Amino acid sequence: MQATLRVRDLVIASWETSRESVRNVLPGGVEPTEVDGSLLVSIVAFHVQGGRLGRVPILPFAQMNVRTYVTWKEEPAVFFLGTRVTTGGLPGRVLGAPYRQARLRVRKGSVRAPGLGVSLRYRVAGPAEPGPLGRHEVGLFENDGLRAFRVHRGDAEWRRAEAIEPARVDFLVALGFEARGEPELLYAAQASFETEVPPERV
Repeated sequence: MQATLRVRDLVIASWETSRESVRNVLPGGVEPTEVDGSLLVSIVAFHVQGGRLGRVPILPFAQMNVRTYVTWKEEPAVFFLGTRVTTGGLPGRVLGAPYRQARLRVRKGSVRAPGLGVSLRYRVAGPAEPGPLGRHEVGLFENDGLRAFRVHRGDAEWRRAEAIEPARVDFLVALGFEARGEPELLYAAQASFETEVPPERV
């Protein structure tokens, strides 16, 4: 079954991290990989405006996930370590999505998840080329074993963004990551995704 999502205020905040911290969270058969010469961990947040699951409408909700970048079966992929959604996203759990509920507020210039110790404030700057961060198509996560899915992205107008205060990222620390230096930020006002659900167990 195909799911299509229309999202707004998509922001990717990425920090350099250590190889050891990435290896510690990965299952067998999945290897850390560099993105433009660095090992990264990212917080990605967006607001789902709507979409469809087959013929069924998807209600609006906010999502924030933590991901790192890996190689799986000789293909670049994204490994999801934690995904939090507001109430409207919880039906995705029935279809195997690794969602847990949290208080989230995602809007242009700000991502807040107070219960998780995440606060990111930024301003949008000039045009940007997202590079590999905007091109990954394979997603992986652990949920009763390793699961995989493919994401097909629609066109998005990517822009650079700049933090306007130090980011609070307790969620990354709780997952065992060291977030080094200031984050690299990418922003898209509008985007869309298509994927097959439920994810495949591999």
